[in-house]
Amino acid sequence: MSDTTDASSDAAAEQPTETKHVERTDVGVSITVQLKRGSGTRDEDKIKGKVKAQTLEDAKEDMEVLRSYLHTLAEDARQIQPEVETE
Repeated sequence: MSDTTDASSDAAAEQPTETKHVERTDVGVSITVQLKRGSGTRDEDKIKGKVKAQTLEDAKEDMEVLRSYLHTLAEDARQIQPEVETE
């Protein structure tokens, strides 16, 4: 009988492992906004958005676009009301 487990372990041990180095640089500005409506556990809506840009001016411009989108999204979400079950 031959032991295939040892053979496959030896083959795996002989293969070189590849090492990759990743360098991350954070440059610029990021702005995050979170909108919350309601305070109860089942009576609240949360919407969160984030923009990243090279400069503060670019981030502010992007945030204005995002804010408008979040406002529309929040209005749509408010229109969705849970149905009241009647017995």
